[in-house]
Amino acid sequence: MTTKPEAERTELTGDQESPAKRKLDLRVDIKDVGPCRKKLSVEIPTEEVRHKFQETLQELRREAQVPGFRPGRAPRGLVERRFRKEVAGQVKSALLMECMEQLDEDYKLNPIQQPQLDLDAIELAEDGPLKFEVELEVQPDFELPDYKSLVLKRPVKTIRDADIDAQLRAFLERYARLVPKTDGGAELGDYITADLTFHKDGTVLNEVREVSFRFQPELRFQDGHVPGLAEVLRGVKPGQTREAAAQIGSASPDPALRGQTIQVRFQVHDLKRLELPEVNAEFLASIGFDSREELREALRGVLERRAEFLQRQALRRQILDQLIAATPFDLPPELVRRQERSTLRRQVEELRQSGLSDGEIRAREAELRANAHEQTLRSLKEYFLLARIAEAEGIAIDDNDFEDEIAAIAARSDESPRRVRARIEKEGLTEGLLQQILERKTIDRILSLVRVEDVAMTDDQTAVETLDQTATGAEPDAAEDQDSAESATK
Repeated sequence: MTTKPEAERTELTGDQESPAKRKLDLRVDIKDVGPCRKKLSVEIPTEEVRHKFQETLQELRREAQVPGFRPGRAPRGLVERRFRKEVAGQVKSALLMECMEQLDEDYKLNPIQQPQLDLDAIELAEDGPLKFEVELEVQPDFELPDYKSLVLKRPVKTIRDADIDAQLRAFLERYARLVPKTDGGAELGDYITADLTFHKDGTVLNEVREVSFRFQPELRFQDGHVPGLAEVLRGVKPGQTREAAAQIGSASPDPALRGQTIQVRFQVHDLKRLELPEVNAEFLASIGFDSREELREALRGVLERRAEFLQRQALRRQILDQLIAATPFDLPPELVRRQERSTLRRQVEELRQSGLSDGEIRAREAELRANAHEQTLRSLKEYFLLARIAEAEGIAIDDNDFEDEIAAIAARSDESPRRVRARIEKEGLTEGLLQQILERKTIDRILSLVRVEDVAMTDDQTAVETLDQTATGAEPDAAEDQDSAESATK
């Protein structure tokens, strides 16, 4: 959650005084033309235009090079006739710049981004007022919610031996080898090779040949998922076919399919199972541990960091659920579309920093992509709410905050701070990181003000497998291209 820095100011002390800036006498009409969108009709009167002409000509006359006259000595009328066209462009630019600054100051418009004025389309009459119209995306206007009286439940988890046993098996699977499964049907954790056919109402949407995936309770693809897969594929053998229902997400490349239920046919060709390595001295030495107990202790640390991350996410979710419910406001659709990609990148970076494995991040990324619109809409509401609270609490970011964050990321990823900083700058993640820091500081402030009750953490994470394909066969980004094309034709 980043805030734009205020315009630089010159601090004056003692007897120094800043010269009073002359304000324009403007005629302004402001109308709401959509969610967080205003249309400004502005007229700069003729007298103001003449004043700016004379002011600009006076400055030009002091330096103008006119044949037969020394600089500053040419007659005013001659300078005006000779340079009027050149001066007109300067006058128009200067008036528009002063006008936009004054509008922002007088009407507190809080634009999301500065408007792009088409100077060529704005005419400056020979002797008359300067008129123009412009539309602005502005920040939503809402009352500051009562964030100090929230009641939260903080999930806590005690790491037990059974948790470490499960984590150890997951760790050993990295070093396991796949072997053919010759007895029985598919069980959770096995690997299946199958042809997948996505279809709806008798029409085939996409066919994927001989794709291999791990049999988990849920299968995700890039624009949707198949929940409850365990009941469908448990016990299936090579040569058999099963059917499952799939739910399409809101980011499908095909707008007509978004939110729809389709069918997926699994034609199974092959089964394999994992054969775990033996945890002996040789294996432990190969992965940098002296004993099984040392390995288990390291895995305990992984689980503790994950529990801390989940606890933090749960508290954050509760805070923002309550704030959003208490503070309804609309957002401009164009802003939501622009932010969808950056929201996805930010959320993936947060998952990486939490210590999740590449496989876990990949599974979560597919889920985030499938629901990118809803996630972005919520993310923007969170941004504006937390920004307003940060302003009310006087929370800001300084250089030390940024350096501390770089150092923390470096420690988690076992990289040097210089390499982390270079990667963040190269990938364009600096603004997102600043937003993350300010958000965390604001959440921390809220947590220091509210009542928090400890409750047992429920372990409701469902194991998932993720495919790179979509239900339609199109690339995931095609959804964004389609939305852009539709927007351009409106």
